[in-house]
Amino acid sequence: MADYSIILSYFEHIKGEPLNTEELAEISTYFKRETIKRKTLLMKAGDSNTRHYYVEKGLLRLFIIDQNGKEFNILFAREKQWIGDLGTPSETPYFIETVENSVVFSISEDNFNILYKRYLKLSNYIRKSYVFLQKRFVSILSKTAEENYDELLEDHPELIERLPQYHISSYLGVTPVFLSKIRAKKSKKDK
Repeated sequence: MADYSIILSYFEHIKGEPLNTEELAEISTYFKRETIKRKTLLMKAGDSNTRHYYVEKGLLRLFIIDQNGKEFNILFAREKQWIGDLGTPSETPYFIETVENSVVFSISEDNFNILYKRYLKLSNYIRKSYVFLQKRFVSILSKTAEENYDELLEDHPELIERLPQYHISSYLGVTPVFLSKIRAKKSKKDK
């Protein structure tokens, strides 16, 4: 039987007290625990996305592909974070892919809505996701790549270690060569 302790403890944290037997059973039946190999596409643009993912272990990315076939990473989800298209169940413009071998808890849109109504504090966590995305888009549009790199370095230094350079450059909206220049410039400043 799959170990649901991570997702159950998450909901206990949201509730602020231990879950009762009925809640434990309900949450365990709504989620599916999945082990997924790296570079697995979980969702692609044009799909009618109907699942949300909570990361137990690993790293996933949400990205788009422009008309020229260039990928742009929008966000990354690591342990204890949610990822999905918040506009479900309509057709999605996004792709979700595992960057590392990952273990996730997936939940359907219908079941997610049931839990969302039952655990009102869950809405605060989802609202934080919206706020993060809004800040991310403003940052992309209003800051330089260097400023966004510094922000990434300050707020999420572990991602710099876990991600290949091409994913970081895509997240910043620059080429890997330009990212190398940013890093070299920063390295000179730090000396």
